[in-house]
Amino acid sequence: MQSVYINRKGLQSIEIDEPLIRLPLKPGGKATLDIDIINFEAPTHVYLSSRGAVKDKVTFNRNNPYVDGEELLTATISNPVGQQELYEGEISISTAYGSREESFILQIGQLENEPPLDAIDVDEDLSRPDYRSKARPVTVRRPSVRLQWPDLRLDAKRIRGMRNLPYILLGIGVIIALILLGTGGISYGVAILGFIVVVVLAYYTWRLLD
Repeated sequence: MQSVYINRKGLQSIEIDEPLIRLPLKPGGKATLDIDIINFEAPTHVYLSSRGAVKDKVTFNRNNPYVDGEELLTATISNPVGQQELYEGEISISTAYGSREESFILQIGQLENEPPLDAIDVDEDLSRPDYRSKARPVTVRRPSVRLQWPDLRLDAKRIRGMRNLPYILLGIGVIIALILLGTGGISYGVAILGFIVVVVLAYYTWRLLD
């Protein structure tokens, strides 16, 4: 893209962003160049033209726009089929009925050992039978699982639905204490303390469900 600024440094001033545009088109190729014209003052007519060796190779979609603020123009550029590989000329932008003019150089065609604008690089390994075996391995990542707040709310609802949960906890605690006392795994003091803990846990569970 080429940017052109009108009336930015003064009345009827013209500033061109890029002094040289190169389009390495191969013979018979075509390309488009966007020219963005930005006007900082009152609306004005802007005239675009081409000259030199590129004069007959550039076509503007509009060459005399009335620019009020900003206008995006398009130039279609072609490189005709022939022996000559490089054309050079200018695209000019003028205002105030041609009294103020600026231009930039346009080069069309290829230099020696320069890839064309529409060239596509192709991996030569694609034609080999064992190409798939040489491809880089694909790493499959397992999605991480995070606990969401809605899941917690769902569990709380299920717990509140178990109205007999405190009695279940109390019964399990008593059974475990009796088994441990019978096998001699704990003393009576520890059994009583554990029973108190189970009772407290059952009580607060009951309060939660209430």
